[in-house]
Amino acid sequence: MHRRLLAIVCALVAGLILALSVPLVRTTAEHTIQTSFTGRVQDTAWFADMAATALETGRTSRLEAAATRYTRLYDSQVAIVDADREVVVAPTPVNLKEPHVRSALLQALADRPPEQPTVVWPWDNRPFIHADAIKRDGHILGAVLIISPTDRARSEVADYLTLVILGSLTALTIVLIAVATPIVRWVLRPIHELDRATHEVAQGRLQTHVSDRAAAPELRRLANSFNAMADSMHASQEQQRAFVAQASHQLRNPLTALRLRVENVEDYVNDPQGLHELHSAVEEADRFGKMLDGLLRMARAEASEAERTPIDVSAVVTHRADAWRAAFDAEGIPLTTRIPTDIHALSLPGCLDQTLDTLLDNALKFGDGSPVDVSVTRAPAPHGDDTDNRRSTSDEAYDRVEVTVRDQGSGLTAEELSQAGGRFWRSTRHQNIPGTGLGLALTRILVEAGGGELHLASAQPHGLTATVRLPTAPTPTTTA
Repeated sequence: MHRRLLAIVCALVAGLILALSVPLVRTTAEHTIQTSFTGRVQDTAWFADMAATALETGRTSRLEAAATRYTRLYDSQVAIVDADREVVVAPTPVNLKEPHVRSALLQALADRPPEQPTVVWPWDNRPFIHADAIKRDGHILGAVLIISPTDRARSEVADYLTLVILGSLTALTIVLIAVATPIVRWVLRPIHELDRATHEVAQGRLQTHVSDRAAAPELRRLANSFNAMADSMHASQEQQRAFVAQASHQLRNPLTALRLRVENVEDYVNDPQGLHELHSAVEEADRFGKMLDGLLRMARAEASEAERTPIDVSAVVTHRADAWRAAFDAEGIPLTTRIPTDIHALSLPGCLDQTLDTLLDNALKFGDGSPVDVSVTRAPAPHGDDTDNRRSTSDEAYDRVEVTVRDQGSGLTAEELSQAGGRFWRSTRHQNIPGTGLGLALTRILVEAGGGELHLASAQPHGLTATVRLPTAPTPTTTA
C-alpha cells in the first residue's frame, strides 16, 4: 500500500506540474517564434523598399548584391519577383511552385497580410516562409520572398524545454522525498501498527493493543474496536484456561483419594477375577491422573507469557539424545544423531527439551522397533516468511533451525497425519499402547508459542518424520 499511495501522489504531482509546464513552454515557444518572425518581417520590408526602386529603374545590381550578402549571412533564400511572378533576383534557386511558397507569394501579390506562424517545436524542421508586397503609390510591383531556417529558434525552444523538464523532475523528486514520503508514512502508520498488532494477536499475544490517538477518526474507531476485540478474546481465553486448570486441579484430589480407596479394597478381595478388575481400575485411575496432569501442563503452557530467548540447539539436542540413549539401548533400538556445533535458535525456555522428550518417547513406543535418527540442520525460510529474528552476518543464508526425529516404522496414513497433534487424538492402531493423546498437542502449543512450528510427514520409504522448525538466533560471540 505504501508504494501504491506514493505512485498515486507522484502521478497527481506530475499531473499538476505538467498542467503548469505545458502552457508555460507553449507561451515561451510562441514568443521565441514571434520574435524570429518579426525579424523576418522587418527584413522583407527593407528589401521591398529597395526592390521598388530597382524594379522601376531596372537597375538590380545593388539589390542582387544585398540579397547575396543576406543569403550568406543568414543562410536563407531570398527571391524578388515581379507582378507576373517572374524571378528578378534570386542568389540561390527557389522553387516557387512549392505549395507553401506559392501560397505566400499569392498573398503578398494580392496585398494581403501574411499569416502568423505556428509554433515550431524542436522536432519540426519547417522553415520560415515570409513574403511581402513591393508597392509604389498603391501599385503592386512584385513581391519579396524570404525562406529562412528555424534552427536557432528551435534550439532556443529545445533549451527551454529541457530546462523545464529538468526543473519538473527536480521538483517532482523533491516533493516525493520531502513531502509525499513523510505524509504517506504518517497516513499509513496507524495501518502498519494495526497490521503488526494483528500479527501478534494471530501469534497468540492477545494483550497487544494499538494506539487510538494519532490517527484519522475512522482509524481511531477501528483501533478502539481492535483493542476491545483483543481484550474480549484475551478474557475469554483466560476464562477457558482458568476453567481447565481449576477443573484439572480440583479433580486431582478426589481421583487420588479414589485410587487409594481402590487399592485398600485389594486386601478384601480374594477372587482372581475381582483382583484383575481391581488392578484394571487402578490402571484406569493412573491413566486418568496422567490425563489431568497433561491438561494442567497444557493450561500452563497456553497461559505462559514467557519471552523467547536464544538457546544452544546443538547442546540441548545432544543432552536429550544422551538422556534417552539408555532407554533405546534397553529396547535394542539404534539411536543415531547428526548434530552440528554452534547451532542457535529462539525458543521458550525448556520448550525444546520437552519437545524432544515427547518425540523420542513416541518414536520409542510407536516406531515398531526401527532405528531412530535425530538431526539438526539450518534451512532458509520459505518465501514471504516474516520472522522477528534478525540474522547475524555469518547466518545470512539461513532463517530457520530444523530439528528432525525420523523413524522407519509403519508411520501414519494421510488421514491420520491430518489429525495428528489434536487433543486426545490417538491412532486406532495404537490404542493398546499407554498414553493420553495430549503429548503432541502440548508439544505443538509450546513450539508455536515460541514462534516455531511442528510438522509431521511420512518418511521414505516408510516411517514418520517429525520436524521442529525454530527461528534462528545470532551465534553469541566469545572473548578470550
